[in-house]
Amino acid sequence: MAKKKRSRTSDFSLGKDTPSGNLPSKEQINSVVAKATSQSIEPEKKKRIPFTTALTPENRAMLEAASHEGRGGVADILNLAIEHYFEQVAPVKNLEMQKVFLKIYASKAK
Repeated sequence: MAKKKRSRTSDFSLGKDTPSGNLPSKEQINSVVAKATSQSIEPEKKKRIPFTTALTPENRAMLEAASHEGRGGVADILNLAIEHYFEQVAPVKNLEMQKVFLKIYASKAK
């Protein structure tokens, strides 16, 4: 015996308040639309610019020359210079703030 074909629109009803098919409710549609329209588009992430580009050309040239002379890498030389500056030239007076930042950066390094 041949199967009886069902109409594709047999699950839908235009006269009833509640749909008899698998259509989403009005609230579901509204929530999906609200979620889609409230999402902000994230800007493209830019490549990280090396710290040495913020230096003057003269200072960068001195760092590169010292690095090629075998005094260590550019980052090592910068760390030594920063340590010397903050220990000898202009010490940080707010040690509690320094401890807070140190705690933040130590937790990020993990």
